[in-house]
Amino acid sequence: MIYFPGKRYYFGYKLNANENFFSTSKNIIFLVKIIAKNFEKLKFYPDSDNFYFTQIISKIYDLKKEEIFICNGSDEGLFFLFFLFKNFKIKIPKISYPFYNVYSNFNKIYTKKIKYKKIINFNNIVFPSPNSPYGIFFKKKEIIKKINKKNFIIIDEAYCEFYNMGYTKYININNNLIIVKTLSKSFSLAGSRIGIIFSNERIIKKLNFIKHCFNSYTIDTINNLIGIESIKDSNYLYYKMQKNNFFKLLLNFFFEKKNEGNFICIPKNIDFYFYFSKKYFFFRNYNSLLRITISNYFILKKIIKNYFLWS
Repeated sequence: MIYFPGKRYYFGYKLNANENFFSTSKNIIFLVKIIAKNFEKLKFYPDSDNFYFTQIISKIYDLKKEEIFICNGSDEGLFFLFFLFKNFKIKIPKISYPFYNVYSNFNKIYTKKIKYKKIINFNNIVFPSPNSPYGIFFKKKEIIKKINKKNFIIIDEAYCEFYNMGYTKYININNNLIIVKTLSKSFSLAGSRIGIIFSNERIIKKLNFIKHCFNSYTIDTINNLIGIESIKDSNYLYYKMQKNNFFKLLLNFFFEKKNEGNFICIPKNIDFYFYFSKKYFFFRNYNSLLRITISNYFILKKIIKNYFLWS
């Protein structure tokens, strides 16, 4: 079993991959000018320890440097975690991120697939919060009472900034809570492939051991700088989240399917899907639903206009 990404289109409006349509931090514009004057640095290997990036992250999230692991996108981080826990019986949601199945099969892990709403009742679990593709999530108290030292709980927080409910502050040496984050969604950096894992020092040390068995150099020199400037710009992140939630609210007036993320989901309608495909709007097609990425105002107006023409 392998993973097939959302189909790449070179024309029209690609709304099938949950990419963030709002621009990256303006800090990067100034960074490009700095990089242009320092191209000589590219002849050296990148910093394997991501020293400065880790320092910035530790201050922003109020964690120790030893509780932070930086990787080439959260997908790589998730693969390392599945490899780390390959001797455990892992529970994953029946309908969720396809890579969970891919990594389980690749590492020959015995997994049990549970309905998303019931997975919180089990031990040694991996799940996104909010879930993809539905955008639903658990109440905070349900997750907190599952955090303990005997079992691990991996929370994939790819979309957590869109609803402002993360669990990083609950990490400590007395539990096995693991948080996986990405800069692809909320920070609009899908092209840079930057992922972060937060956990206790013991687990992070094991992840670093695995990393050095594969590739000692995680993210490259330029993406290291891009990550630093983006994650520092908390004001711009907040601004983007407000814009995303506003546009999602507008779309919910027409499609009536609320969720938490940078997308909306609607019941599958073949006529709707093919009508919009002919108009060069490309949505993610699942068995029972269509997922539409929240786009900018220009594309949003076109979606609403065509919705009225279709209906």
